[in-house]
Amino acid sequence: MKTRILTALLIILVVAFPVLYGGWPLEALALFIIGASAWEWLRILPNYSKWNWLLPILIVGVIATRFVEGNWRFVLVACMILFLWSIPVFTSSFTSDDCNAAIVYYVLFSLFYISIGELILNHLYLITIVFATYSSDTGAYFVGCSFGKHKMNPRVSPKKSWEGFFGGILSGFVISLLISAIYKQNVDPTVNLLLCLICPIFAELGDLCFSAIKRHFKIKDFSNFLPGHGGVLDRVDSLLVNILVFGILYHIFLI
Repeated sequence: MKTRILTALLIILVVAFPVLYGGWPLEALALFIIGASAWEWLRILPNYSKWNWLLPILIVGVIATRFVEGNWRFVLVACMILFLWSIPVFTSSFTSDDCNAAIVYYVLFSLFYISIGELILNHLYLITIVFATYSSDTGAYFVGCSFGKHKMNPRVSPKKSWEGFFGGILSGFVISLLISAIYKQNVDPTVNLLLCLICPIFAELGDLCFSAIKRHFKIKDFSNFLPGHGGVLDRVDSLLVNILVFGILYHIFLI
C-alpha cells in the first residue's frame, strides 16, 4: 500500500504541471505516453521479441500522422497500414495477430496524438476531461464497494457493478462541472458540458475495453513500470478514450 501511495503522489506531481500549463509540457507528456504505450501494447504478444525492431517505426508513424495534413495524411495512413498488413507475407515471426495489434495501435494512437494537438490549442478542456475521467473512476470504486450488488460485466471485469457505474457517472459529471465553472468563460459551453456528461460514461467503457485485452492475454497489468499501479496503459486507459471523445467533439463543434 505504501508503494502504491508513493507512486500515486509521484504520478500526480509529474502530470499536474502539463495538464494545468499545456503547451510543450503537455506535448512532452503525450510523447512519453505514446512511446511507453507502444511498448506495453505490443510486448504482451507472444512473438514480440522477434520483431521488436518495428516499435520505433510505429512510434514515428504515429507522430508523423499528426503533422502531415490534408490529402497527404490519408496517403501516410494508407501506406502505414499496407506496410503493416504485408509484413506477415514475408516473415513467419510476425503473425496476422501481431499485424492486427500493430494496426490498432497505430490508428488508435494516431487519433490520440491528433486530439492532443487540438487540446494544446486550449488545454482547459483537458482539465475537464481529467476530472470527469478520474472522478468517475474514484466514484465508481467507492460506490461499488459500498453498494455494489449487481455485476456489470463479470466476463470482463468481475468486480464492476451497475451501482458503481452509475455512481461513477454522477460523481464524474458533478465534479468536472464544478471544476470547469472556474474557467467556463474560456471554453465553449456546449463542448464543455458534453465532456462533463459523456466522459464519465466513456471512462467506464475505456476501462472495460482495456480489461478485455488483459483478460484475453491473461495478464493483470500491461507492465510493472509504475510500482503498485501496473503500467502506463493501466493508468491512462480511460483518459485515452476520453481524449478521443474530445477529438470527436472538436471536429463537430469547434472547427
